[in-house]
Amino acid sequence: MANSTRSNVDAKQGGIAARPGLAHRAGLFLAFLLCALAIWLFGSSYYIAFPTNGSVAYAAGLTAVFLLAALLLKRYARTARTWPIAYAFFVASAVNLISALFGGSYGTVAHSLGVSPGSNQGQALQKVYEALLVGVPIVVLVRLSGADLGSLLLKRGDLRWGLGIGALVLFNLVTSAFIFYGTGYSPAQLGSAAGWGLVFALCNGFLEELWLRGLFLKRLVPLIGVAGAVLLTSVWFAALHSLAVAYMPAAVVPIFVVNTLTLGLACGILMVKTDSIWGAVLIHAGADFFLFLAMLASH
Repeated sequence: MANSTRSNVDAKQGGIAARPGLAHRAGLFLAFLLCALAIWLFGSSYYIAFPTNGSVAYAAGLTAVFLLAALLLKRYARTARTWPIAYAFFVASAVNLISALFGGSYGTVAHSLGVSPGSNQGQALQKVYEALLVGVPIVVLVRLSGADLGSLLLKRGDLRWGLGIGALVLFNLVTSAFIFYGTGYSPAQLGSAAGWGLVFALCNGFLEELWLRGLFLKRLVPLIGVAGAVLLTSVWFAALHSLAVAYMPAAVVPIFVVNTLTLGLACGILMVKTDSIWGAVLIHAGADFFLFLAMLASH
């Protein structure tokens, strides 16, 4: 016991940050979860379940609060280590603000391109538009903070495992979608649904993995550990998708939440193991492609 106490004292005197205790990490986990729900559950612009969804005033106010919190935390030595996560919440909330301001402009963009918003091409291009609204602000704001793209896991990492596993899962889910739903299309319809569905899936996989995981994983690990970071990002990923009740039968939503929770865990673990976002993007894209083809086939 004496040796353990002496080691802790020596670590503090040597400038090494002691690992937070379980109670402290649990408190941070809960606080970060509440912050995430404020952004992705109550602030989402993709679903209208609460009065705050799609509200520019709510998104602007929340963004300002997170930015102020980040600046205050950075100012003091005792709280400086938590400022990156507060800044990440600011960036995530800023994406909601930008989506609330410009997300509704896609109709004009589609019209200028001569594309029907409801077509396969129109839905895929809308997802490209959304990916730009998410990806560009995140990259710009993170770079302005002084962090590099590696902090977002936008790097090669271990491509042997990341892209290898991701590509295998993507191929499996794409072929599964063809097996179960391909017979419901004519050859021309299947080609359109598959081609534009892949564009849709890759863009959606990228924007969600970057926004909900890539932005946070490296910033959460020092505060709540690897397991806590993976679990927390998976829980708020599932919470966001609970709003799917807007377009799915209510009885199916709990199953969909479990589905997205397990998908989040798999993607988070792969990101940690490969130190890269790309394998998770491919896995996520495979799941979205299956859903895209299935939903089109049902209409």
